[in-house]
Amino acid sequence: MTLTQVWGALVIFVVSPLLGGLPLIRWIALIFTRQELNQIGTRNASVSAAFYHGGRFVGILAVLSEALKGIAAVLLARYFFPAGSAWEIVALIGVVMGRYWFARGAGTTNVAWGYLVHDPVASGLVFLISGISFTILRERKQAKFGVLFLFPLITALLHPQKQELLIVSATLAGLMGWIYTKVPDDLALDPQAAKRGSQSVFRFFQGDRFLQTLDHSLKPEKVGQKAATLAELKRAGYSVPPGWILTPGDDPEPLIAQISPSPKQPFVVRSSAIGEDSDIASAAGQYESVLSITSREALMPAITRCFASYHHASAVQYRR
Repeated sequence: MTLTQVWGALVIFVVSPLLGGLPLIRWIALIFTRQELNQIGTRNASVSAAFYHGGRFVGILAVLSEALKGIAAVLLARYFFPAGSAWEIVALIGVVMGRYWFARGAGTTNVAWGYLVHDPVASGLVFLISGISFTILRERKQAKFGVLFLFPLITALLHPQKQELLIVSATLAGLMGWIYTKVPDDLALDPQAAKRGSQSVFRFFQGDRFLQTLDHSLKPEKVGQKAATLAELKRAGYSVPPGWILTPGDDPEPLIAQISPSPKQPFVVRSSAIGEDSDIASAAGQYESVLSITSREALMPAITRCFASYHHASAVQYRR
Protein backbone atom coordinates (compact mmCIF):
# COMPACT_ATOMS: atom_id res chain seq x y z
CA MET A 1 0.00 0.00 0.00
CA THR A 2 1.42 3.37 -1.04
CA LEU A 3 1.45 6.46 1.13
CA THR A 4 -1.33 7.92 -1.02
CA GLN A 5 -3.45 4.84 -0.40
CA VAL A 6 -2.82 5.06 3.34
CA TRP A 7 -4.14 8.60 3.28
CA GLY A 8 -6.97 7.38 1.07
CA ALA A 9 -7.96 4.76 3.63
CA LEU A 10 -8.04 7.42 6.34
CA VAL A 11 -10.18 9.68 4.16
CA ILE A 12 -12.61 6.82 3.50
CA PHE A 13 -12.88 6.00 7.21
CA VAL A 14 -13.68 9.63 8.04
CA VAL A 15 -15.66 10.88 5.05
CA SER A 16 -17.89 7.86 4.35
CA PRO A 17 -19.72 7.86 7.72
CA LEU A 18 -20.16 11.63 7.52
CA LEU A 19 -21.53 11.26 4.01
CA GLY A 20 -23.97 8.60 5.17
CA GLY A 21 -25.07 10.74 8.09
CA LEU A 22 -26.01 13.78 6.01
CA PRO A 23 -29.78 14.21 6.65
CA LEU A 24 -30.63 14.97 3.02
CA ILE A 25 -33.98 13.17 3.09
CA ARG A 26 -35.00 15.05 6.20
CA TRP A 27 -34.08 18.36 4.57
CA ILE A 28 -35.92 17.48 1.35
CA ALA A 29 -39.09 16.54 3.24
CA LEU A 30 -38.88 19.68 5.36
CA ILE A 31 -38.48 21.94 2.32
CA PHE A 32 -41.29 20.43 0.25
CA THR A 33 -43.76 19.24 2.88
CA ARG A 34 -42.94 21.28 6.00
CA GLN A 35 -42.84 18.00 7.92
CA GLU A 36 -40.11 16.62 10.17
CA LEU A 37 -39.84 12.95 9.27
CA ASN A 38 -38.19 12.18 12.59
CA GLN A 39 -41.36 13.32 14.36
CA ILE A 40 -44.05 11.47 12.38
CA GLY A 41 -44.84 7.89 11.42
CA THR A 42 -42.01 5.55 12.38
CA ARG A 43 -39.75 8.61 12.96
CA ASN A 44 -37.41 7.13 10.40
CA ALA A 45 -36.05 9.58 7.80
CA SER A 46 -35.89 6.97 5.04
CA VAL A 47 -36.65 6.84 1.34
CA SER A 48 -39.88 4.93 1.96
CA ALA A 49 -40.90 7.48 4.61
CA ALA A 50 -40.31 10.25 2.07
CA PHE A 51 -42.63 8.49 -0.39
CA TYR A 52 -45.18 7.79 2.33
CA HIS A 53 -45.40 11.26 3.85
CA GLY A 54 -44.24 13.41 0.96
CA GLY A 55 -45.55 11.70 -2.14
CA ARG A 56 -43.90 10.58 -5.34
CA PHE A 57 -41.92 13.75 -6.10
CA VAL A 58 -40.38 13.96 -2.62
CA GLY A 59 -39.72 10.22 -2.71
CA ILE A 60 -37.88 10.45 -6.03
CA LEU A 61 -35.73 13.29 -4.71
CA ALA A 62 -34.97 11.15 -1.65
CA VAL A 63 -33.90 8.24 -3.86
CA LEU A 64 -31.62 10.49 -5.89
CA SER A 65 -30.03 12.02 -2.80
CA GLU A 66 -29.27 8.65 -1.21
CA ALA A 67 -28.15 7.15 -4.52
CA LEU A 68 -25.64 9.97 -4.93
CA LYS A 69 -24.23 9.21 -1.47
CA GLY A 70 -23.57 5.59 -2.37
CA ILE A 71 -22.11 6.47 -5.75
CA ALA A 72 -19.93 9.21 -4.24
CA ALA A 73 -18.53 6.80 -1.64
CA VAL A 74 -17.53 4.28 -4.31
CA LEU A 75 -15.97 6.95 -6.51
CA LEU A 76 -14.09 8.31 -3.50
CA ALA A 77 -12.54 4.89 -2.91
CA ARG A 78 -11.84 4.54 -6.62
CA TYR A 79 -9.84 7.79 -6.56
CA PHE A 80 -7.28 6.19 -4.24
CA PHE A 81 -7.58 2.49 -5.12
CA PRO A 82 -8.08 0.44 -8.31
CA ALA A 83 -11.62 0.12 -9.65
CA GLY A 84 -13.54 -2.79 -8.19
CA SER A 85 -11.36 -3.08 -5.10
CA ALA A 86 -12.60 -4.12 -1.67
CA TRP A 87 -12.13 -0.53 -0.52
CA GLU A 88 -15.23 0.46 -2.46
CA ILE A 89 -17.29 -1.89 -0.27
CA VAL A 90 -15.47 -0.56 2.81
CA ALA A 91 -16.60 2.92 1.79
CA LEU A 92 -20.20 1.65 1.54
CA ILE A 93 -19.87 0.11 5.00
CA GLY A 94 -18.87 3.54 6.27
CA VAL A 95 -21.90 5.13 4.60
CA VAL A 96 -24.24 2.54 6.13
CA MET A 97 -22.73 3.04 9.58
CA GLY A 98 -23.12 6.80 9.29
CA ARG A 99 -26.67 6.39 8.01
CA TYR A 100 -27.54 4.32 11.06
CA TRP A 101 -25.62 6.33 13.65
CA PHE A 102 -26.87 9.76 12.60
CA ALA A 103 -30.21 9.11 10.90
CA ARG A 104 -31.32 5.67 12.15
CA GLY A 105 -31.56 4.45 8.57
CA ALA A 106 -30.44 1.18 6.97
CA GLY A 107 -28.68 2.62 3.93
CA THR A 108 -30.39 0.29 1.46
CA THR A 109 -30.56 2.86 -1.34
CA ASN A 110 -26.96 3.93 -0.71
CA VAL A 111 -25.73 0.37 -1.08
CA ALA A 112 -27.94 -0.51 -4.05
CA TRP A 113 -26.61 2.34 -6.18
CA GLY A 114 -23.07 2.22 -4.86
CA TYR A 115 -22.90 -1.51 -5.55
CA LEU A 116 -24.20 -0.88 -9.08
CA VAL A 117 -21.22 1.38 -9.75
CA HIS A 118 -18.84 -1.01 -7.98
CA ASP A 119 -19.88 -4.13 -9.92
CA PRO A 120 -22.66 -3.69 -12.52
CA VAL A 121 -22.74 -7.39 -13.43
CA ALA A 122 -23.09 -8.66 -9.86
CA SER A 123 -25.58 -5.91 -9.07
CA GLY A 124 -27.66 -6.81 -12.10
CA LEU A 125 -27.75 -10.48 -11.14
CA VAL A 126 -28.79 -9.69 -7.56
CA PHE A 127 -31.50 -7.35 -8.80
CA LEU A 128 -32.77 -9.85 -11.37
CA ILE A 129 -32.91 -12.85 -9.03
CA SER A 130 -34.37 -10.94 -6.08
CA GLY A 131 -36.86 -9.10 -8.29
CA ILE A 132 -38.18 -12.30 -9.83
CA SER A 133 -38.34 -14.00 -6.42
CA PHE A 134 -40.26 -11.14 -4.82
CA THR A 135 -42.68 -10.87 -7.73
CA ILE A 136 -43.48 -14.58 -7.44
CA LEU A 137 -43.39 -15.08 -3.67
CA ARG A 138 -44.58 -11.58 -2.63
CA GLU A 139 -42.91 -11.97 0.76
CA ARG A 140 -41.14 -8.77 1.73
CA LYS A 141 -39.10 -10.01 4.67
CA GLN A 142 -37.73 -13.01 2.81
CA ALA A 143 -36.85 -10.82 -0.16
CA LYS A 144 -35.07 -8.26 2.00
CA PHE A 145 -32.86 -10.76 3.77
CA GLY A 146 -32.54 -12.88 0.64
CA VAL A 147 -30.82 -10.00 -1.12
CA LEU A 148 -28.30 -9.82 1.71
CA PHE A 149 -27.56 -13.51 1.19
CA LEU A 150 -27.26 -13.15 -2.59
CA PHE A 151 -24.94 -10.15 -2.39
CA PRO A 152 -21.84 -11.95 -0.99
CA LEU A 153 -22.77 -15.23 -2.70
CA ILE A 154 -22.73 -13.75 -6.20
CA THR A 155 -19.60 -11.80 -5.33
CA ALA A 156 -17.90 -15.07 -4.38
CA LEU A 157 -19.05 -16.77 -7.58
CA LEU A 158 -17.90 -13.95 -9.86
CA HIS A 159 -14.66 -13.17 -8.02
CA PRO A 160 -13.47 -16.41 -6.37
CA GLN A 161 -9.87 -15.20 -6.19
CA LYS A 162 -10.67 -12.00 -4.31
CA GLN A 163 -11.02 -13.23 -0.75
CA GLU A 164 -10.86 -9.73 0.70
CA LEU A 165 -13.81 -8.70 -1.48
CA LEU A 166 -15.88 -11.61 -0.19
CA ILE A 167 -15.02 -10.75 3.43
CA VAL A 168 -16.05 -7.10 3.19
CA SER A 169 -19.16 -8.01 1.17
CA ALA A 170 -20.25 -10.48 3.84
CA THR A 171 -19.50 -7.86 6.50
CA LEU A 172 -21.67 -5.31 4.73
CA ALA A 173 -24.51 -7.82 4.33
CA GLY A 174 -24.29 -8.81 8.00
CA LEU A 175 -24.25 -5.18 9.12
CA MET A 176 -27.34 -4.35 7.09
CA GLY A 177 -29.13 -7.46 8.32
CA TRP A 178 -28.46 -6.39 11.91
CA ILE A 179 -29.68 -2.86 11.20
CA TYR A 180 -32.87 -4.22 9.62
CA THR A 181 -33.72 -5.76 12.98
CA LYS A 182 -33.15 -2.44 14.76
CA VAL A 183 -34.89 0.19 12.65
CA PRO A 184 -38.66 0.46 12.11
CA ASP A 185 -39.98 -0.65 8.75
CA ASP A 186 -41.86 2.14 7.01
CA LEU A 187 -43.41 -0.41 4.67
CA ALA A 188 -45.34 -1.69 7.68
CA LEU A 189 -47.34 1.55 7.74
CA ASP A 190 -50.94 1.58 6.53
CA PRO A 191 -50.81 2.20 2.75
CA GLN A 192 -54.20 3.91 2.90
CA ALA A 193 -52.66 6.77 4.86
CA ALA A 194 -49.82 7.28 2.37
CA LYS A 195 -49.84 10.14 -0.10
CA ARG A 196 -52.13 9.24 -2.97
CA GLY A 197 -49.38 8.97 -5.56
CA SER A 198 -47.44 6.53 -3.37
CA GLN A 199 -50.20 4.14 -2.28
CA SER A 200 -49.81 1.73 -5.19
CA VAL A 201 -46.03 1.62 -4.70
CA PHE A 202 -46.47 0.81 -1.02
CA ARG A 203 -49.01 -1.92 -1.71
CA PHE A 204 -46.63 -3.60 -4.16
CA PHE A 205 -43.53 -3.50 -1.97
CA GLN A 206 -45.40 -4.55 1.14
CA GLY A 207 -45.91 -7.94 -0.48
CA ASP A 208 -48.53 -10.44 0.64
CA ARG A 209 -48.23 -11.26 4.29
CA PHE A 210 -49.42 -14.52 5.76
CA LEU A 211 -53.10 -14.01 6.54
CA GLN A 212 -53.87 -15.11 10.09
CA THR A 213 -57.25 -16.55 11.07
CA LEU A 214 -58.92 -17.67 14.28
CA ASP A 215 -58.03 -21.23 13.29
CA HIS A 216 -54.38 -20.51 14.08
CA SER A 217 -52.60 -20.41 17.41
CA LEU A 218 -52.27 -16.69 18.07
CA LYS A 219 -50.03 -14.82 20.48
CA PRO A 220 -51.66 -12.04 22.54
CA GLU A 221 -48.55 -9.88 22.31
CA LYS A 222 -48.87 -9.96 18.52
CA VAL A 223 -52.62 -9.78 17.85
CA GLY A 224 -54.13 -8.75 21.19
CA GLN A 225 -55.83 -10.79 23.90
CA LYS A 226 -59.29 -10.72 22.30
CA ALA A 227 -58.24 -12.39 19.05
CA ALA A 228 -55.95 -14.84 20.85
CA THR A 229 -58.73 -15.89 23.24
CA LEU A 230 -61.25 -16.37 20.43
CA ALA A 231 -58.73 -18.50 18.56
CA GLU A 232 -58.13 -20.60 21.66
CA LEU A 233 -61.88 -21.12 22.18
CA LYS A 234 -62.36 -22.04 18.53
CA ARG A 235 -59.59 -24.62 18.64
CA ALA A 236 -61.10 -26.02 21.85
CA GLY A 237 -64.32 -26.79 19.98
CA TYR A 238 -66.53 -23.88 21.02
CA SER A 239 -68.85 -22.30 18.47
CA VAL A 240 -66.83 -19.32 17.27
CA PRO A 241 -67.59 -17.76 13.86
CA PRO A 242 -64.81 -17.63 11.24
CA GLY A 243 -62.47 -14.70 11.75
CA TRP A 244 -59.41 -13.09 10.21
CA ILE A 245 -56.77 -10.86 11.78
CA LEU A 246 -55.21 -7.77 10.24
CA THR A 247 -52.28 -6.20 12.06
CA PRO A 248 -51.08 -2.61 11.46
CA GLY A 249 -49.51 -2.36 8.02
CA ASP A 250 -51.27 -5.42 6.59
CA ASP A 251 -52.89 -4.94 3.20
CA PRO A 252 -56.63 -5.71 3.60
CA GLU A 253 -57.13 -6.25 -0.13
CA PRO A 254 -56.15 -9.96 -0.22
CA LEU A 255 -58.62 -10.63 2.60
CA ILE A 256 -61.40 -8.56 1.06
CA ALA A 257 -60.94 -10.40 -2.22
CA GLN A 258 -61.60 -13.79 -0.63
CA ILE A 259 -64.64 -13.09 1.57
CA SER A 260 -68.17 -12.13 0.55
CA PRO A 261 -70.30 -10.24 3.07
CA SER A 262 -74.01 -10.19 2.25
CA PRO A 263 -77.33 -9.33 3.91
CA LYS A 264 -77.72 -13.02 4.70
CA GLN A 265 -74.15 -13.29 6.02
CA PRO A 266 -73.11 -9.91 7.44
CA PHE A 267 -69.63 -9.31 8.82
CA VAL A 268 -68.32 -7.38 11.82
CA VAL A 269 -65.02 -5.52 12.11
CA ARG A 270 -63.77 -5.43 15.70
CA SER A 271 -60.63 -4.31 17.47
CA SER A 272 -58.12 -6.52 19.26
CA ALA A 273 -55.55 -4.05 20.50
CA ILE A 274 -52.55 -5.04 22.57
CA GLY A 275 -53.67 -4.84 26.19
CA GLU A 276 -57.38 -4.88 25.35
CA ASP A 277 -59.43 -7.47 27.31
CA SER A 278 -56.35 -8.25 29.37
CA ASP A 279 -56.05 -8.98 33.09
CA ILE A 280 -55.10 -5.39 33.85
CA ALA A 281 -57.36 -3.46 31.45
CA SER A 282 -60.54 -4.17 29.51
CA ALA A 283 -60.54 -1.03 27.31
CA ALA A 284 -64.30 -1.47 27.04
CA GLY A 285 -65.81 1.00 24.60
CA GLN A 286 -62.48 2.60 23.73
CA TYR A 287 -62.18 1.20 20.21
CA GLU A 288 -64.73 1.20 17.43
CA SER A 289 -66.64 -1.84 16.16
CA VAL A 290 -68.47 -1.72 12.84
CA LEU A 291 -71.51 -4.00 12.64
CA SER A 292 -73.69 -5.38 9.85
CA ILE A 293 -71.27 -5.10 6.94
CA THR A 294 -73.11 -6.55 3.96
CA SER A 295 -70.78 -5.83 1.02
CA ARG A 296 -67.12 -5.95 0.11
CA GLU A 297 -67.18 -2.23 -0.67
CA ALA A 298 -68.07 -1.48 2.95
CA LEU A 299 -65.23 -3.53 4.39
CA MET A 300 -62.33 -1.18 3.67
CA PRO A 301 -63.95 1.90 5.29
CA ALA A 302 -64.90 -0.24 8.28
CA ILE A 303 -61.36 -1.57 8.68
CA THR A 304 -59.96 1.95 8.38
CA ARG A 305 -62.37 3.24 11.05
CA CYS A 306 -61.47 0.44 13.41
CA PHE A 307 -57.73 1.03 13.04
CA ALA A 308 -58.20 4.80 13.36
CA SER A 309 -60.06 4.41 16.66
CA TYR A 310 -56.80 3.30 18.28
CA HIS A 311 -55.62 6.90 17.95
CA HIS A 312 -58.79 8.55 19.28
CA ALA A 313 -58.04 10.97 22.10
CA SER A 314 -60.06 8.97 24.64
CA ALA A 315 -58.27 5.73 23.72
CA VAL A 316 -54.85 7.37 23.94
CA GLN A 317 -55.74 8.83 27.34
CA TYR A 318 -57.03 5.44 28.54
CA ARG A 319 -53.77 3.70 27.65
CA ARG A 320 -51.84 6.21 29.73
